[in-house]
Amino acid sequence: MGKLKVSFKATLENVTDLQPLGDDFNWMFRLKCQSCHEEHPNWVGIDATEQRPLSGSRGEANFVWKCTLCKRESSINFDDSFKRDKAVYTQEDSESQKFATLAVLECRGCEIVQFDPKGTWTCKGVESGTKFPEVELSLDEPDGWTDYDEKSGSPVSVMEFESKIERA
Repeated sequence: MGKLKVSFKATLENVTDLQPLGDDFNWMFRLKCQSCHEEHPNWVGIDATEQRPLSGSRGEANFVWKCTLCKRESSINFDDSFKRDKAVYTQEDSESQKFATLAVLECRGCEIVQFDPKGTWTCKGVESGTKFPEVELSLDEPDGWTDYDEKSGSPVSVMEFESKIERA
């Protein structure tokens, strides 16, 4: 498949610099085998800090999957040339409803079909700079995340999360 980029947009209220928390964020994806087009039955978590051995090779990947239907092995690696720690979604991105790239992955033998933001994210207040280190997002929570910024005296939220997967 080659390199794919994971991009997203959301509606931010009084917050900016939204990003996954930590290098060990567990990225949740739906995958499909490129050989037989069988879709993996579950959401798959991929940690960019973990390495798994490829069978019959000296190589490693962040994720290795053997399709249950055709038995073909596939792998996914995060592209280290893309600096994930610098990828943030800003208030300006939100106002223009612009997609921002979160990660670039190299997929071999499989393709990413869908991204779920499930997990802990971080952001900060636009006016106050207050850090919100435990923003829980998920496709299971259609109402998004809401809180209150006591320094600025205003409500804060991340809502209407949408993602897309496309060639990098």
